[in-house]
Amino acid sequence: MLNFTRAVRFDQIARDDVADVSYGNLYLPDRYRSVWVIDGQHRLYGFSPVEDKFLDQNIIAVAFERMHTTEEAQLFVTINHEQKSVPKHLLEDLEGELRWGSKIPSERVGAICSRLINVLNSDVGLPFHNRVTQQGITSTNKTCLTIPALKDALRRSGLVGRAVMNNSVYELGPLCGATDIQTLEKARSALNSYFEQVRDANLGQWEKGREGFLSTNVGVQAHMLFLAALIRYWEVNAATNAKEMEAEEVILELEEFLQPVLDFLSQASDATMEATFKVVFGTGGPREYFFKLCRIVKERFADFEPEGMKEWEAEQSDENISAADRRIKEIVIAMQKRIFATFRALYGEKNDAYWHKGISDKNMKAEAYRRSLEYEDEDRLPLENYLDVIDFKKIVENKQNWPLFKNVFDIPEPGDKGRAKNLKGMERINELRRISAHPAYQLG
Repeated sequence: MLNFTRAVRFDQIARDDVADVSYGNLYLPDRYRSVWVIDGQHRLYGFSPVEDKFLDQNIIAVAFERMHTTEEAQLFVTINHEQKSVPKHLLEDLEGELRWGSKIPSERVGAICSRLINVLNSDVGLPFHNRVTQQGITSTNKTCLTIPALKDALRRSGLVGRAVMNNSVYELGPLCGATDIQTLEKARSALNSYFEQVRDANLGQWEKGREGFLSTNVGVQAHMLFLAALIRYWEVNAATNAKEMEAEEVILELEEFLQPVLDFLSQASDATMEATFKVVFGTGGPREYFFKLCRIVKERFADFEPEGMKEWEAEQSDENISAADRRIKEIVIAMQKRIFATFRALYGEKNDAYWHKGISDKNMKAEAYRRSLEYEDEDRLPLENYLDVIDFKKIVENKQNWPLFKNVFDIPEPGDKGRAKNLKGMERINELRRISAHPAYQLG
C-alpha cells in the first residue's frame, strides 16, 4: 500500500463504466522519496537481495495520491490492528476450487482433499452429512468436524495420493483413479462405506458428535489413518493393488481385518469408549487413537504392525510403568495420612503425643529419626514421612492399634478366609515400591 507525495501521470487506455475501473499506464516519479510505503515493507524489501533474473514478478499494489501523513498513520493502524485474517478453514475449503487441476503435486492433493470433504458432507443419509463446519454456519455437537483437520489426515494417510521427491512427483494412493475426478468418486465411495460400518457399530457414540469418541476430529482422523494401514496390510498379505480395484471391492476385502474393531465398538459402553480413546487433543491425539485401534486388530492378527507401532508400544510400557509407580506412591501416602490422622485425632499433637503414643516400637521411631537427619533442617518433614510401608503394616497390626484400623486395612484376598488380620495387600505394596526415598518426601 503506497502513497505518492505528488500527482502522478496516468494515461488511460480503456474504461469499464459498469465496474468503474480505468485501465492504462502509470508513470512512476523519478524523484527520491516521491513514494511512501504505508504497509507491505517487508514484502517489498524481501526482493532487495534477489538476483535480477528472479525479479520478473507482479506485485499487487493499492496507491493513494497526496494522502496526508496523519491519514497514512491512521490507515496503517487500521490495517494492522483492525483487519481480520481470512479463516483457515475457508482457505482450505476454497483450495478445492482454486487449485483443482494444479500441476504442483501438493496443491493437487490438497484440492482433491478439499473437494472430497465437501462431497462427503453433502451426501444425505451417509455418515458425514452435515457433520463438517462451513463458513457462516455455527458449529454444534454434531456439526463439529473441520476441513483443516480432515485434510491433514487425508494427506498423512496417502489415501488419495501424496507429493514426493521434493514436491515434484504425485504418487498415487490406494483410493486413486485414472483421473482426479475418478479419484474423488472412488475415495468418496470407499470412505462412506468404511465409516458407515464404524457408525453403525456404535450409533450412539457416533450421534454424540464432539461429546463422544467417534464423530470427532481426532476420531475421524485416526480412522482415516487406520483405513490406510488396513489397506497396506491387506495389499502385502494378498499380493494385490488397491489402485486397480473398485472402492466397493477394496472395502469388502478389508472386512476380515476390520472386524475386531467393529466387534469392539459394538460392545463398548460409553465408559469403555472414554477409557480407551480419551486421548490428549492436538497433533498427538490422532496418532494415539490410531495405534489404539491398531492394537485391537493386533490381538487377532499378530503380524499387524503398522509403521511406528513398535515404538509406540515401547512408549506405552514406559508410561504404564511410570503411572504404576505414581499410583503406588499415592497409595502409600494415603496409608500414611489415614494412620496419622487417626493418631492425631485420638492423642493430639501437643508434645508430639500422636507420634509417641501411636507408635510403641522404639527402634522404628529411632530409625525414622535417623533418616530424617539426612536432610537439612529447612527440608525436614514430620517424622512419619520417614517410615516404610512395612512399618505401616507393623503399626496397623499392633494389638493396641488394630481396632482403630481394622475397618480400613483388613482386606481379605480371594480364597483367603479365617485370617485374623488380612494385610497381604500392604505386603504386596511394599514389594512393588520402586523408589529409594520415601514417597511422601518425593512428592512433597
